[in-house]
Parts: sequence; structure tokens; C-alpha cells
Amino acid sequence: MPVSLNDEQATLSGYVEINDAEVLHGWLVDQTDPVVDVSACTSAHTAVVQLLVLAAPRIIGAAESGDWRRLLQPPFAFQTTPSEN
Repeated sequence: MPVSLNDEQATLSGYVEINDAEVLHGWLVDQTDPVVDVSACTSAHTAVVQLLVLAAPRIIGAAESGDWRRLLQPPFAFQTTPSEN
């Protein structure tokens, strides 16, 4: 199964298809501080990549990949910054 979800993190592996985007989205919405492990993910449908960029969860396993997964982390991905009020 390309998407494995539990209370602590989502783990993506192999090729993550567009059908998995809906399940992943629901999980991301329900989490207060989502963590997604992409270390075993070889590729993903662009809808899944866009979801990860937009949701901006903490991504693990991307920095050491040296491929497209690095784009999910700063300075490439959108970054949220605390509001200064």
C-alpha cells in the first residue's frame, strides 16, 4: 500500500497514485502537526505533490534523497511563518 497512516505520521512508499490524494488530504486535515515520511516514495502523482506543498506538513526523508522529494522542503516549498501580531 503506497500510503500508510497512523496517529504519528503518514508514510508514502513506491508510486503514490491520484486516488491516494483524497485519503492523504483527509488525514492531513485531521492532524494538528502532520508529519509525512517520503523516504520510500519513488514517485507521486502531481496531485499528491501539490497537496504536500499546499498542506506544508513536516516532511522527513526528503533531504537525503537528492531527487524531486527535496522540492518538498525549504527553500523550495512554501513555508509558513508565525504571524507577528
